[in-house]
Parts: sequence; structure tokens; C-alpha cells
Amino acid sequence: MVQLYLLDANVLIDSHRQHHPFMYAEFHPFWKWMEKLAGLGEVRLLDVVYQELTVKPEHKPLDTLGEWVSQIFGSGIMTHKTDAIGAAFAQVQDYLVTCSCYGADAIKEWEKETKADPWLIAAAMANDAIIVTNEVGANPQPTQPQNKEPKIPDVAHAFGVDTMNLRAFYDANGQLVARDYPIQGTLLGGD
Repeated sequence: MVQLYLLDANVLIDSHRQHHPFMYAEFHPFWKWMEKLAGLGEVRLLDVVYQELTVKPEHKPLDTLGEWVSQIFGSGIMTHKTDAIGAAFAQVQDYLVTCSCYGADAIKEWEKETKADPWLIAAAMANDAIIVTNEVGANPQPTQPQNKEPKIPDVAHAFGVDTMNLRAFYDANGQLVARDYPIQGTLLGGD
């Protein structure tokens, strides 16, 4: 069975804005690779993550990333409206209230149906998926509840859901070929 990876919006946003801009041909292989993984069904977007990337305020056109996401994932997004995901979402919400790690404002932030993070964890729980996110856990403690929004890795960990950043995903998905880079001394500023 192929491992399913659910992408957090920040993985694609960070790639587009910082690490692999569409405008440079040298980065096109990264986006083609993501297209390949999406075509194989190995990476998926949850509908609420898709909405974060493709729904813009009225009269604002989609940016390049939004257009790409719409073309690549538009027909294969995963709905969060299933019984299994709904039940897992309820578990996530219960955990936030009972773990004593989060204040009321932090919990309220994750109660909104449009907030993708708790749904992403619930979908991973229901589908035995791994979440690919660039979020870093904050390691909240019950003795010092935080009022900041919960972080995906912290809550996912409480449910045994694996998370990884994009760099770890490069190694984990098994679709890339590892090869040493042949450093050429003559290119390093010789005569």
C-alpha cells in the first residue's frame, strides 16, 4: 500500500514564495515532481486546505500558486465531510479542551469549520496519512497553557499522527534519487 501524505498549505506557500518560485525555470522540476506525486495520489489536499490556496477575496484574481493548485488538485481534493473525519475532528476538539495545554482563545481559533489545521489532523487520523507541514511544534505544557494557536505537530503527536517538514518528505516519499553532487574545483573561482 502506498503511503498517503496530506499537504499543509504552508508547504506550497513557502515553496512558491521563498524556495521554488514558479518564475525560475531551474525550479520547474520541483513543481513537476509535485504534479507527479499528486497524479499518483501520494499527495493530497484536504478541501479546507485547497480553499486556503484557491479562494481569494472578491475581485482578486488567483495568484500563480492558486492557479497551479486549482489545475493539479482541483479534481482530486479530499473532503473533510465524512463520518470518520468528523469523529476524529471531535476527538481533536476534546483533546484541546481537556489537555490543559491551551487557553480559551487558542481553543476557539481551532473551532472554526474553515480552520484547516484540526481538519488536517482529523483526516490524517481517519486515513492513516502523514501530514507534511513546515510548522514547528511549540511543545506546550499543561502547567503553562499557551494562548497562541496550537501547532499541528503538537496536536498530531498526541494522536500518534506523524508529521514532517518538506525536507524530511524528500527522503520519506521514496520518489527522489539520492546522488552525491560532483563538486568541480575549477568552478570554485580558479584562474
